[in-house]
Amino acid sequence: MGSDKCQNAKDSQTTASSIFEVINLGDDKILSAVSAISLEVLWRRLRVFRLPVRQSPLGNQCYTSPFPQMLKTALLPILLLAASCLQSDAAAQTNRPAPLVVAAGELVQQVLSRSGSPSAIAVTFQNLSTLPGEAQEMVQNAVFSDLRNAGARLVKPEMALAEVQIFFSEDWQGYLWIAVIHEGSSSQMVMKRLPRPERPLTARAPALTLRKRSVWQQDTPILDFFEDHQNLVVLEPDQVSLYVNDSGQWRGRYTLFINHLQAWPRDLRGRLKVSNGQITAFLPGTLCTGPLSPPALDCRASDDPWQLDQGQLVAFYSPRRNFFNGILAGGGAGASVIPFFSGASWSSGDQRQWLFTGTDGRARFYQGDLSTPAAVFNAWGSNLAYVHSNCGSGWQLLISTPSDTSLPDSLQALEIVGREAQPGSAPIDVAGTVLALWPSANSNESANAVIYSPSSGKYEAVVLTVTCN
Repeated sequence: MGSDKCQNAKDSQTTASSIFEVINLGDDKILSAVSAISLEVLWRRLRVFRLPVRQSPLGNQCYTSPFPQMLKTALLPILLLAASCLQSDAAAQTNRPAPLVVAAGELVQQVLSRSGSPSAIAVTFQNLSTLPGEAQEMVQNAVFSDLRNAGARLVKPEMALAEVQIFFSEDWQGYLWIAVIHEGSSSQMVMKRLPRPERPLTARAPALTLRKRSVWQQDTPILDFFEDHQNLVVLEPDQVSLYVNDSGQWRGRYTLFINHLQAWPRDLRGRLKVSNGQITAFLPGTLCTGPLSPPALDCRASDDPWQLDQGQLVAFYSPRRNFFNGILAGGGAGASVIPFFSGASWSSGDQRQWLFTGTDGRARFYQGDLSTPAAVFNAWGSNLAYVHSNCGSGWQLLISTPSDTSLPDSLQALEIVGREAQPGSAPIDVAGTVLALWPSANSNESANAVIYSPSSGKYEAVVLTVTCN
């Protein structure tokens, strides 16, 4: 009987999870005071630990300490005070303007100071950065609100005393907002720089796996290659080499020489297409064509545009440089973008999308048309290609990391969701530098990469695919 009483006494003692039972927080006034407070946070603030079960001086008899009632009396004002403080902190946090809103207000003050506070203003916006759409809308609303609060009327351009063009841009340091002010025949510019907010990391496993399969290695440069189950065609600076599959080993069969009148540029690039038994090799200022069987190759001087993918993206290449000049042909004939190293085009629903890695180190993403980038991405390498899979959205971009001669490159699969590029796979390291990355000529489900290893001095042809986790 005595042990049962002791057990009951122990069960009735307060622990971290039952403190509110001890102090009877059923009280309406306490509940209202702490209704917005996490019990876990409140518990950490109070630092209350397990209350002891005291042994009676009579030996076998146990009794429950009167401390719980004393605790209730002592902690009630502390609880009310803590609740009040926490609610005040929460209110202060809620009422504090977002950093982007504060920055918008500072930009408006700069514009008004520089323009002399005109009474009628027309404002337009253009997003050339990775600023999300909802954040851009918030900033635009803040700009409008601050202008109205300053006494300015927002009007159409034909009625405005001043026109303000605001560009949301960015560089490697962060966001850069530029406001161009037009008043009559004069123009002025103000800039506002602010850090790019850090996004919380989500602890989730990658949905995709990027896999690479080595096809061929050699000591001389590889520009591009084609591979199926029976044939391997390798584009090199001065020849096209043909191999056949002999019991799982590639055996050399033919060598087709490339005749070119002009010297190749220093950083030579080339594109190989093999389709319907025909070989097409695109080189700077040179086009080579011929049948795969019997093998033959005819090369001539040409400024014809290169096919970057299965035919959707066609662009003109600079014959004396190592990039495309930005003028598109084929389905995009008449359109132009900034000069770029690599490009990709694919469909999302009924909308066409494009992505180009510019010679300025920034990747630009377009949706629907090529007039204005929908987003701009930094810290990408110059090589990219797209692949089709049964995973995720169905289309994945494969990108390389920025070149750094001191470290090996890596490759990663990304997915474009809305106007954001989200990691689809974990990065995979390669034993060297990614020199080329093209969509496979015979399938949109893989991409071809050429990797140079400084340690071995070899050039490696690699096939990349995406699988679901």
